[in-house]
Amino acid sequence: MNFLWPIRNESYKKGLLLSVVFNIIAKAILFILTICIAGLFGSNIKTDIYFFVFGSMVLLSGFINNIDTMVLIPESMRLREKEGDIVAMAFLNYFFRLYILAGIVFIAGIFLLGTKLLGYVSRFSATDIITYKNYFLIGSFYFLFLVLTNYINNILTSLKFFTIPMIISGFNSFMVIAGIFLLHRKYDMESVFISGVAAYLLNLVILVLVMKKIVQWNFYTRAAGIRKKLWNNIAWTEAGQMVTLAGSFFPLFLLSGFGKGVISVMNYGKNIADIPNTIFTAQLASVSGIKLNEQFARNDRSGMNENFLKIAKLLVFILVPASCFMWVFAVPVVELFYKHGNFNDSSVLEAARFLQLLSLTIFSVGVNAIVTRLFIATQSIRQAFLYQVGMNLFLIGAIWVFSEFYGAYGYPYGTITMNILNYFMMYFICRKLSIPVTYSPLFKYTLIIILVNTIIAAILYFISPFIRISTAINLICFFILYLTVLLGINKKFKLNKELRQATRLLGNYFISSAA
Repeated sequence: MNFLWPIRNESYKKGLLLSVVFNIIAKAILFILTICIAGLFGSNIKTDIYFFVFGSMVLLSGFINNIDTMVLIPESMRLREKEGDIVAMAFLNYFFRLYILAGIVFIAGIFLLGTKLLGYVSRFSATDIITYKNYFLIGSFYFLFLVLTNYINNILTSLKFFTIPMIISGFNSFMVIAGIFLLHRKYDMESVFISGVAAYLLNLVILVLVMKKIVQWNFYTRAAGIRKKLWNNIAWTEAGQMVTLAGSFFPLFLLSGFGKGVISVMNYGKNIADIPNTIFTAQLASVSGIKLNEQFARNDRSGMNENFLKIAKLLVFILVPASCFMWVFAVPVVELFYKHGNFNDSSVLEAARFLQLLSLTIFSVGVNAIVTRLFIATQSIRQAFLYQVGMNLFLIGAIWVFSEFYGAYGYPYGTITMNILNYFMMYFICRKLSIPVTYSPLFKYTLIIILVNTIIAAILYFISPFIRISTAINLICFFILYLTVLLGINKKFKLNKELRQATRLLGNYFISSAA
């Protein structure tokens, strides 16, 4: 058996399938981490601060790493094609050093001004901020390690090493879980921060070794110079991302003032609602985005359109049924995963309500991720800037308005409104920017998939009260039934042939690799 097959570079089709499979494993381990936190610590001010800090670090690192996918990776691929591997390597090394410097400056700023800054960017009481200041200080290291690990993962993906980042990510989450169980009795909630930072540091070390030993990367090469146009693209990218950051951070700020435990139950529900996009969309968009970059460079407009429609339809076919299933079975799903230890019944109901609402429009999030990759491939960065600003300002306004009427649930209501508007507006923005795709066929396809799944979900909703065995067995039976009916309809009416082909190819590939 060839034990090194997961770390070789792969073709797009094989890389797409394998990265999704390994991403499922990695994200499953990460999800177990949230189950452990819920069971051990419940939902209270300590878990609120953890989710606030970690969520903030993820958003801030995403703000920085947005440059990778939007500007740096496409530019490195251009340099690799035109001037060779050494020049591309030197270019990427320049920003690796810049990221290290940015991370160190950020940590220093938190240690010097952390408690004051948190008083401005959250609605936690001054007493809570002082009491749990160590959470904020230790959590600041997340930023540095997230930025660097995300950057190296993006480089590996551009080099067609699609699966190794997923394997290392799964190992990282496993180490965090182990650390929590070893340290929680002594350090309480602080054990989550300590374990997380230590695991990310180890993750970074492993990724650097992979780059040096397997990719043969030389971290000491230096770039001759950076094009002025590149800095302009970075400026436009981050200007637009600044508003996206505000739109994403605003719910955390808002929810931190709605009472203890609210951020936690929102995160528990959101973690489940995000599973389909986390597992499928992130990898499908990442791998297909690399292919779109190459197709645009070759002026293959028809290939870009075919690639876009295939991936977008596949995501709709996967995400719509996931949304319908989570809407119908939100309460038992939350009970199954989180109703353990210190997680009580009222927290289950609150988390389930967040899950129901946040799952409604997850298909729009998936389609938006693919359209964003089109903007990246065509380098329509400046043109997409105003659209990005407008949509995120609308999101902030919608969340604020809905929160006046629905309290903490104003966040999911605002998100639903923005996602629906965005789904239709993407048609117009693609036409406005002359993106070489036909977006309109996706409308009809999505409507058909929603109709089919609504009927299936409605039938399960009405029959579910008559079948009462146990939460786990009920969910497994209904999930299998849902999946069987959906795949049967797909086989009969050929709603998505790519899914059938992918299943066959994946099975054949694992068999051949094991041999």
